[in-house]
Parts: sequence; structure tokens; C-alpha cells
Amino acid sequence: MQSMVNHTILFFLDHIQLNFILEMGEQIDQLQKLKNKLEKEKQTVKSELDDLRTQVEHVHKGKAAAEKLSKQLEQQLNEIQIKLEDSVKQINDFNNQKTKLATENSELVRQIEDLEHQVSALQKSKVQLQQQADEAKRALEEETRGKGSVSKYSNRFEISGKIVSFF
Repeated sequence: MQSMVNHTILFFLDHIQLNFILEMGEQIDQLQKLKNKLEKEKQTVKSELDDLRTQVEHVHKGKAAAEKLSKQLEQQLNEIQIKLEDSVKQINDFNNQKTKLATENSELVRQIEDLEHQVSALQKSKVQLQQQADEAKRALEEETRGKGSVSKYSNRFEISGKIVSFF
């Protein structure tokens, strides 16, 4: 009986051991599945992490490029503002010169008009003086003709008078 009891105990222990091994096998299978699942998730996370690192690198490169472009644009803007200020200054100078020239032009136009009025007045005076000279010339010619006839008569009278007095 002892041997049977021992045998039963051994059988029972073998059975417990077998159940334990089966349970352990199932647990190992579950742990293996869990490990595989975790490995897969780990690979997914690692892949996502690599993607994120790549994206972060692209973002940093993009940021650096944007900052460089921003500095270039700021420099260009400053240069354009300086050119604009110079242009505005030149425009103001040109406007001042334009105003000055317009004032000088107005004064010169006024002087020209005054001179034209003086020329016109002188031309009228010239015409009047020419007319007066022409009238004086005609009067002188008439007077000279009249004196010429009187002179002929007076010469005749003188000659006649001398002849008369000669006798």
C-alpha cells in the first residue's frame, strides 16, 4: 500500500507537474504573444519616433531657412526704406527747385510782358514820330517850293530893281 500511495502521490504529483507545465506553457505562449505584440508596438513607436525626428530636423532646417530669409528680407526692406527716403528727399528738392524756377519764370514772364509793352509803346512813338517827320518834311518841301517861287520873284525884282536903279 505504501507503494500504491507512493504511486498515487507520484501520479498526483506528475499530474500537478503536468498541469503546472501546461499552465506555464500557456503563460509562456501568452507572454510570447505579449512580447511579440510589445515588440511590434516598440517597432511602431520606434518608426514613429524616427519619423518625428526626421520631421523635427525638417522643421529645424525650415526654421533656419526661414530665419535666414527673414534676415535677408529685413535687410532688403531696410535698403528699400533708405532708397525711399532718398527718393522722397530728391522729390522734395526737385519740388523746391520747381517752385523756385516757377517763381523765376513768373518774374521773367512779367519782365518780358513789361518789355513787350515798352516795345509796343516805342513802336507807336516811332510811328508817330515818323508821321510827324513825314509831315514836317512835306511842310518843309512845300515851304521850300514856296520860297523857291518867292525867291525867283524876288530875284527878278532884285534884278529888275537893279536894272531900274542902274538907269
